[in-house]
Amino acid sequence: MILAALGAVFVFISVVGYVGSVRAEVGQMTQVLQLTRPVKAYQPISPAMLRKMEIPVKWASKSMISDPAQLNGKVAAADIAADTYIQQGMVIDAPVLRPGQREVAILINAETGVAGKVRAGMFVDIYGTFQEQQQNQQKNCAVRVISRAQVISVGQLRTQRGDAPNEVDQVVPITFALSAADSLKLTHAESFASKVRLALIGAGGEPTTPKLEPVCQATPSR
Repeated sequence: MILAALGAVFVFISVVGYVGSVRAEVGQMTQVLQLTRPVKAYQPISPAMLRKMEIPVKWASKSMISDPAQLNGKVAAADIAADTYIQQGMVIDAPVLRPGQREVAILINAETGVAGKVRAGMFVDIYGTFQEQQQNQQKNCAVRVISRAQVISVGQLRTQRGDAPNEVDQVVPITFALSAADSLKLTHAESFASKVRLALIGAGGEPTTPKLEPVCQATPSR
């Protein structure tokens, strides 16, 4: 009995000593935030997507985020995988209106609007196709309505009935930050263009915005 008790005490002391040595080796702990699910680029990161984790201070980067409040007004700069520790370089400021800009929303056909790829913060060119009747022929023109329109928000896919019977379109409400002049151009295109199409601009952008003349084709009227 005495030997068993002494053995138990020895084991306990050994375990405590081992735990103490591990703690001493690991050092002080700090709290960081880890994603519980993947996040798409330009998507806000809400507290529901995060869990608090403790890691050794010596393993933590100074850029790691520990307070969910630091993510207020931020969006993901790129796609972020689940279980990633959030760092400052992974998030950017959410797009906001600059002085003089207007917030304008229109419905974009999912098939012609880079469906599923356009997100808040991205820049797009907006194109429209217009039809004009000239005597015995119809003139169709494709024009760039707006260059480098900034997307503020992208809504949920919804169904909209078309002009023809049984015609149903899948549309997405997209909100842009535009100048007063571009707001007027977009409103005109939404009302009179037979189609409005978005062209996503690459992340690197362009050194200059190329000038594009309208592309037109005339066809005999039926």
